[in-house]
Amino acid sequence: MLPQREHYSIPSEVGRVLPSLSMLFRYFRTAVRSGIIGTLIGAIPGAGANVASFLSYDIGRRRAKPEERKKWGKGSYEAIVSSEVANNANIGGSMLPMLALGIPGNAAAAALLAALTLKNIVVGPTIEIDHPGLIYFIYSALIVANILMYVAAIALIKPCVKLFSLPRGLLLPLIIPICVIGAYAVRLSMFDVWVMFAAGIADYVLHAFRFPTAPVVLGVILGPLADENLRRAMLLFEDKTFGFVLSQYFGTFLLIALCMIFAEGLIRARRNKNSVGGFGD
Repeated sequence: MLPQREHYSIPSEVGRVLPSLSMLFRYFRTAVRSGIIGTLIGAIPGAGANVASFLSYDIGRRRAKPEERKKWGKGSYEAIVSSEVANNANIGGSMLPMLALGIPGNAAAAALLAALTLKNIVVGPTIEIDHPGLIYFIYSALIVANILMYVAAIALIKPCVKLFSLPRGLLLPLIIPICVIGAYAVRLSMFDVWVMFAAGIADYVLHAFRFPTAPVVLGVILGPLADENLRRAMLLFEDKTFGFVLSQYFGTFLLIALCMIFAEGLIRARRNKNSVGGFGD
C-alpha cells in the first residue's frame, strides 16, 4: 500500500449479498473450468491451493473477453470466480492421493491424515475394504462443510466490511504484528521474520517497476518442487539417455507441452504486433 497515492474508499453500507441467478449462469462455465483445474491440481501431491488459484486465475484471464479482461485486478467478478472456485475445489482433489496412496496433497489433507492415524485408520488402496463407507462419509462431510461455509460467509460479510472500513493508520499497525507472529511461529525462527521483511521490500520494488507478482509467487512455490523432482529424475535415469525419456509417454507429453508454450508465445507476440500496428495506423 505504500506506493498508492490515490484516495481509497470502502463502502460503509453493503447492498445485496446474494448473487442473482443471471450472474450465476453468466459465470457458470468459468466456475466449472476452475473447479476442474482446482481438483486436478489438488490431486497432485505438494502443489497446493496457491498453485491452483494462480493457475486458474491466469487461464481465466486469457480466456476472458477483452472488455472483461480490462477489469481483472480492478474488481472483476470472473477473476474472483476463477481464483476462489479453484481454491475450494483443491481441497476435494487433495483427498484423492491422501486416501488412495497415503500421500497428503496439502496441509489440510495432512491434518486429516494425522487425525485418521490417531484413530488407527490406515489409509491406502485397501481403505474401502478395511473401513467401508469412510470415503463416502468424508466427501459427504466436505459437501456439508461447503454449505456451512457459504452460510457463514453470507452472515459475516457486513461485519467484515465494517472492519475493513477502519482507517489505514489503525488497520495496518494491527496487521503488521500478526504477519510477524505468523512468520515466526512456523519454525520459531527470527530468520523467517527477516525473510518476510526482505520479501516485502522485493515486492515493493517489483510493484514499482510493474512486474507481475503472480509468476513470482508461483516460482517460489514450484521452485523447491521442481528442484526436488529434477534430482529424483536424475537419479532414476542416471544410466539412460535423453532419447529414452522421449520414447516414454511422459516424454511425449512434455514435448507437446513445450510446443504449446512456444506456440502460445508466438501467437501472443503476433497478436500484440498486430494490435500495435493497427493502433499506429
